[in-house]
Amino acid sequence: MNFNFDVIFIFKYLASLHTKYDIKVIRRNNLIISITITSRSDNIYLTIKDSFLLLPASLKNLSKTFNTNIQKGIEPLLIDDISNIEGGDFYIMNDISHYSKDILKLNNFLEWKDLIQKYCETDCISLHQILIKFRMLIHENFGLLIDKYPTTPSLAFAIFRSKYLKKDMIPIINGEIDKFIRGSFTGGSTEMIIPYGKKVFVYDVNSLYPSSMANNLFPIGKINTFLNLNEVPEGNIWFAEVSVNTKTDLFIPYLQIHHNNRTVSPNGSFKMIINSCEYYNSLKDYDFKIIKGYHFKSGNIFFNYINDMYNLRLKYPKTDPIYY
Repeated sequence: MNFNFDVIFIFKYLASLHTKYDIKVIRRNNLIISITITSRSDNIYLTIKDSFLLLPASLKNLSKTFNTNIQKGIEPLLIDDISNIEGGDFYIMNDISHYSKDILKLNNFLEWKDLIQKYCETDCISLHQILIKFRMLIHENFGLLIDKYPTTPSLAFAIFRSKYLKKDMIPIINGEIDKFIRGSFTGGSTEMIIPYGKKVFVYDVNSLYPSSMANNLFPIGKINTFLNLNEVPEGNIWFAEVSVNTKTDLFIPYLQIHHNNRTVSPNGSFKMIINSCEYYNSLKDYDFKIIKGYHFKSGNIFFNYINDMYNLRLKYPKTDPIYY
């Protein structure tokens, strides 16, 4: 079920059930992840999930990719009614301009009623076949059941944790340390430009995020405190509160801080939380005084995971489910 659309059809029924059943809705970032309906007295436990969060593609494309026996059909639309059946005019589509997919135009309510029911049944059967095939594919390759993971990221993270994450590799950070380190995250810096050029070459580069994950070092292991850079072993990654002074009046200052709920890049003197990569990259333009910080050993976390996934992808054509 796609909760961005289909959920509106079940809300009124959920409202009528709440007096007899316990209904729990899990939401995240304005998305409904799942709806659980339970009744201890009737031994009922039903969970409705949004399949689109796990397989974010159209049903038409998914049914082709997974080569299901039942393929996505063409939606029938009632654009007129010559049957004169009472109530039939309620279902007439007066405007179909928003449809970008193939549709079947009908002018007979009884014919449309029969075909729309078959269309909905076909959708359900096709999606069921897709989920069963996807469930088997994930279990055969990674030993996991998709039932426990409602979204693509949660499934990807579960594969990583079960097959590639080593014990005590990633430190558990919370409380003040978590708040401190998050203070160094300000997002990317962007500039407005006027696009212009002669003999411009355009390149399509794939998998930039995975390649960055695979080929860069990350903080690992024990959390250590420091007050001076002399205390930090060479090669460690660190985050520190610093006093900063620009060496000159920079035309385009690039170190970013949060100020009055905005992200700004100031000249002059200011304080910030900075990470070691950003620190060494900006020594030519800024002077720093370390106040306090945390340092970690550095290590490669994702290389084997990304490499295995990418090589698996290369083994199969785009039409194969495992490529998807």
